[in-house]
Amino acid sequence: MIRTNTTAMIVEDNVQTRQLIHMALNSAGITKVVEAENGAAAIAAIKANQANIAIMDWQMDVMDGLECTRRIRSGIQGIDQRLPIILLTGIGGPSSEAAAYSAGVDLFMEKPFSIKSLHEGVLKVLGHQGISEACPSQ
Repeated sequence: MIRTNTTAMIVEDNVQTRQLIHMALNSAGITKVVEAENGAAAIAAIKANQANIAIMDWQMDVMDGLECTRRIRSGIQGIDQRLPIILLTGIGGPSSEAAAYSAGVDLFMEKPFSIKSLHEGVLKVLGHQGISEACPSQ
């Protein structure tokens, strides 16, 4: 199970996609969720809310998900550089995946995604960071 005090940051400019991400987080036991519509707003929200995981879109106005990831990984006061980051994107292919991992994301996932696949991705990256314990299959 995920620790009950886990806070997730959703960085996505599409309302319907944010709702699907919420469902996946809730299915993983995460109920404290903060939202931002772009990377710049996400940085401020992550600082203010001490998020334990971020799920980001790649393409957004103001600041995209890759730039936000790069800034987090380069060090921003008040944000853990090791914050687990899942990048959700409609930009597929090996070069896009390589660019995402090069920027520092922990998990690259293409849209469309299923709630189940995102749920599994959340458990994977949180488990890797030591925040979750083994979760029985559902």
